[in-house]
Amino acid sequence: MYLKEIETRPAEGMAKIAFKELRDSGEAIPEILHLFRFKRRSTDHLVRFTEEVMRGPSPLSPGMRELIGAYFSRKNHCSFCSDAHAASAAGYLEEGLVKEVLRNPETSRLDAAHKALFGYIGKLAEQPSRVTDADIQKLKEAGWSEEAIYDALTVAAVFKFYNTWNNGSGVRSMTSADYLFSGKVLNTLGYCMDFKLTRLARLLARKFRAVAGFLLRRRRVAKTQAWANKKPASADFA
Repeated sequence: MYLKEIETRPAEGMAKIAFKELRDSGEAIPEILHLFRFKRRSTDHLVRFTEEVMRGPSPLSPGMRELIGAYFSRKNHCSFCSDAHAASAAGYLEEGLVKEVLRNPETSRLDAAHKALFGYIGKLAEQPSRVTDADIQKLKEAGWSEEAIYDALTVAAVFKFYNTWNNGSGVRSMTSADYLFSGKVLNTLGYCMDFKLTRLARLLARKFRAVAGFLLRRRRVAKTQAWANKKPASADFA
């Protein structure tokens, strides 16, 4: 990150514990989290707003909203946002479809209505000042309601902010494995990654269940091996 003082500022409270959990498990800490934990009175509102935009009631599924965010970010040259939310979209949708859309929605297997929607998203990313009433009418003719258009527009607007936030602060890209893990966490816990006790408890509970499941499987395997190695008792037919 370019903002070294903010990046290296000691984590406090639940953030400190959560960061330690990530490091101990060998997972990368997405640098955007340093931005979120600075000036929390502002960013607490931001995460709640983002959660509602991306996971709240909408004619657009969470997976489609993630794909819109990833595509807008790709067109807006923010690789961190594009890759992170492509991983999340792939958790909801087919990975091949996500790759097709990011490459070119027009040649993807999307239906005509969704191609029109992504055409609108692309224009918002590249030429927002040239959007006209004709663009909206085209979407309505394709079958989209004003609510769906509003929600798609809002997702694009939110990602415009995040693209600027990440690129301007120098948030660095991660490995494919780190994006995959981040996508799974995002799809499981949502956007309110506020490191409060309830959130951390859910993370630790998931970790505990994974460890408990592993130990239980080992115990079952050990019992099976012990049974297989046990010599059968001699039968007495006298």
